[in-house]
Amino acid sequence: MLIAILNQSTLVADADVEEMTEAVAEQVRMDAAPQWERAPAAVVFYADPGLIPADAHGIAIVDTIQDQPKGVLGFHTEDQGGKLWGVVAAKPALDHGGQATIGDWSVSSLLSHEVLEMFVDPNCNLWANDGKGSAYNVEVCDPVEAPTYTVNDISVCNFVTPAWFDPLAPAGAQFDQLGHLSAAFSILKSGYVVYESTGETRQQFGDDFPDWRKEMKSGPLARTRRRVTQSVYKPVYKP
Repeated sequence: MLIAILNQSTLVADADVEEMTEAVAEQVRMDAAPQWERAPAAVVFYADPGLIPADAHGIAIVDTIQDQPKGVLGFHTEDQGGKLWGVVAAKPALDHGGQATIGDWSVSSLLSHEVLEMFVDPNCNLWANDGKGSAYNVEVCDPVEAPTYTVNDISVCNFVTPAWFDPLAPAGAQFDQLGHLSAAFSILKSGYVVYESTGETRQQFGDDFPDWRKEMKSGPLARTRRRVTQSVYKPVYKP
């Protein structure tokens, strides 16, 4: 899997995007791929879009995302031809105190978020049964969006492990990369989840989840919106 990163933003320099791409590539190779027991994706920055291989999937960094609620930071999806593509918006994060490559709401952590979720659930269609009547979508960064951690001094997003989606995970299992969570299907104060329960799709936000970010979860292209419109979910783990 090749994920090509493009910079179409006027607010973030190519040099910064190249650095954050290298950090995310190492995060996938050293952290996410081993945790998820799969071959790592290649994550490569392309200054020239014309050099991107035809079989690559892509994520573009832009200033703002059109046709989305104000404040949308990013999403990824799949087109009818099976091509995966995503967008990360720099301006909303920067307008709310974020920086390009440092801090919890940095552009680099948003890029990390989208890359990791494209890597783990590329088709945006996986759900996990909690054994209690609910099913959670497989979004590996949403439950632990902050705090972040650094790779080569660049901020990247924390993510949950397969144990997080397993209702039979043993005591003491590692539920997220940083080890902040102690149970499956739990969230940090700055995280959120989307889940199915009694035939309805619902959202749960942590106590410290920023209000300005909640709007992004209802846009026509937002991943949450896509989950809400799905009538059938595909369980990953069963109790």
